[in-house]
Amino acid sequence: MVTDLAGQVALVTGGARGQGREHCLALAAAGAVVGVLDVCRDLAVPAYPLATEEQLAEVVTAVTDAGGRALPLVADVRDPAAVRAAVAALVGAHGRLDIVVNNAGVVTSAPFWELTDAEWDVVVGVNLTGTWQVARAAAPHVRRSGRGRIVNIASTGGMRAVPEFAHYVAAKHGVVGLTRAMAIELAGSGVTVNAILPGAVDSPMLTGLADELGLAPDQVHKRWLHDQLVAEVIAPDEITGALLWLLGDSARHVTGHCLAVDGGALAR
Repeated sequence: MVTDLAGQVALVTGGARGQGREHCLALAAAGAVVGVLDVCRDLAVPAYPLATEEQLAEVVTAVTDAGGRALPLVADVRDPAAVRAAVAALVGAHGRLDIVVNNAGVVTSAPFWELTDAEWDVVVGVNLTGTWQVARAAAPHVRRSGRGRIVNIASTGGMRAVPEFAHYVAAKHGVVGLTRAMAIELAGSGVTVNAILPGAVDSPMLTGLADELGLAPDQVHKRWLHDQLVAEVIAPDEITGALLWLLGDSARHVTGHCLAVDGGALAR
């Protein structure tokens, strides 16, 4: 089944690399104009490097070279003024906003009693507050679409506890609750709101976490894969496949749902 997004405008946060990059390329290939948003600077937390302006530009170039259209947007999703400006720039350039993919995320790891205030604030701020900030700024435009879609990228950590990730788990549980509340409040507007719960995805975030912990990437993979029934790291495009289905007309009656792409981890 092919998802046709011709004539639609999408915003993808954390779009400069990893899962976000895959989402941007796929949405553009399906016909959407894509606003590619990322912070494009490092933060005090996490210690690993985040996306760069060069990576953001590369995604835009890849979309353009493939015949699509993309607009680079630089913003910290925790900053309401920057988020509003980014949404306004995208709507100003293309006249509408139909799709929001809240993909931006960061992570660190430590027992909850060793977490710093900065780790808690940044991880909860980016993963949860940022999701709300973007959805809040986008909602008036998406509601006018008549068939808008908001998809929040959560985690299996949004449905179960993961030791030494208390702040991340709290944030992703919050994203699950936020998704359901948003779906109810937007009911009747033609807008659906859903979440995807990835398992262990091969991504710069997971690689960065490995570096921060002084581990090889495969050691971190094994840690995350412990509960999966399919003991393989998930490729980013597998998350994108689920995303495209949720954005398509065949999922028009799916809302307030959490779709796990997790190798069966939540089945335990």
